[in-house]
Amino acid sequence: MNSELRQRLLGEAVVRAAEHPADVATAVGAGMAKVRRKIAWGSVIAVAVALALTAAFVAWRIAVIPPPPALESIAVTSASQALRPEATIALTATGRYSDGSSRPLGDGVEWSSSNPGIATVDGAGVVTAVAAGSAELTATLAGVSGKLTLAVLGTDGAGLTALHVSPETATVDPGGILQLLAEGTFSDGSRGNLNDSALWSSSNPAIARVDGRGLVTAVAPGTARVSASQEGLQGSSTITVPDAPKPTITAVSVNPAQLTLKEGQTAQLEAVATYSDGTSAAVGNATWETSPPGSKIADVDPTGLVTARRTGSLAVVATVPGADGQLLRGQAELTVVPSVKSIKVSPAGPLQPEPGGSVQLRAVVFYSDGTTGSDVEWSSDRPLIASVDGSGLVTGVREGDAEITATADGVTGNPVTVLVRTSPD
Repeated sequence: MNSELRQRLLGEAVVRAAEHPADVATAVGAGMAKVRRKIAWGSVIAVAVALALTAAFVAWRIAVIPPPPALESIAVTSASQALRPEATIALTATGRYSDGSSRPLGDGVEWSSSNPGIATVDGAGVVTAVAAGSAELTATLAGVSGKLTLAVLGTDGAGLTALHVSPETATVDPGGILQLLAEGTFSDGSRGNLNDSALWSSSNPAIARVDGRGLVTAVAPGTARVSASQEGLQGSSTITVPDAPKPTITAVSVNPAQLTLKEGQTAQLEAVATYSDGTSAAVGNATWETSPPGSKIADVDPTGLVTARRTGSLAVVATVPGADGQLLRGQAELTVVPSVKSIKVSPAGPLQPEPGGSVQLRAVVFYSDGTTGSDVEWSSDRPLIASVDGSGLVTGVREGDAEITATADGVTGNPVTVLVRTSPD
């Protein structure tokens, strides 16, 4: 369609709409209804397709991945179904499943006894015989149960046919303890606890000693055989006591932890290791450094000897190798203060006070950083001639000559001569 024809048709449409507006509204309404019907049918078709796909996926999962097999029964077994009072035995629960498989059951199994006065059972399925009689022991999981009837026999009648000590081997650290169990097998098939009735002994009590009920105490490194004997039968356990583990370094500190030095002074630091057994001791394998490294405030040599160089503060760090290559660090906080360079005492003297008279001396301390102070210690070489107090006040005592000095940090100022004389009348 060419542009001229299209324009003519549009023009006629506009005229038609102006003359018959109702026709246009009808046409538009009919068009909208048709569109709505198409959209509705499209939604229905989409939902139907989604449902069909979901059903197909579920069917595929059921066909390809079958549900897990269901537990159908539980069998409870033990090494013996007859015990004597105080004897113990472990029960085993085995599950049989709908696919024909079977496997031991562990976590989640609930154990119970029909008569705890005859036999008790703990959460791990270990039974302890209490008194003569019969008890039914039950294992339950996921609503399925299995049972075992246990007989607890009296102590008379049957003879002892075998004796076993458990565990057969064990390792116990020095100072540790271990309770051994002596069990007997009797002619009637029952099992009994013989800890009280058996005779216990150790092949080397200096390594492992045992008391009358089978309680072993590890004494020193080595190996010993601990035996239980009764009615000519014997069972034993081999006890190994290993060397005590060497304590490892758990922390490092520096002694002293804080110190103040004057410029030029030195101090010896030591690295102290704290060990896993709670002890501590100085160690000589520390690596020493200042923090920040290369500081001009102080330096430290490989032995931990610190030399103060200029005023300021820094840390001196000791590094010691610990377990598994770990590096442990400790540090001391060092402050370097100015040192005394010289002391000037005035008046310079000589002074000539009379006995009982006094003269005031003053001292100026010159420090390495250019500052000054007055903190000195005063002294007289002949205090019976002339004494001096802490403020530098000199007092004549009797006639004679004396010398007064002022000292700070080992530096002595100019001495002042004092001539105590009695003035002529």
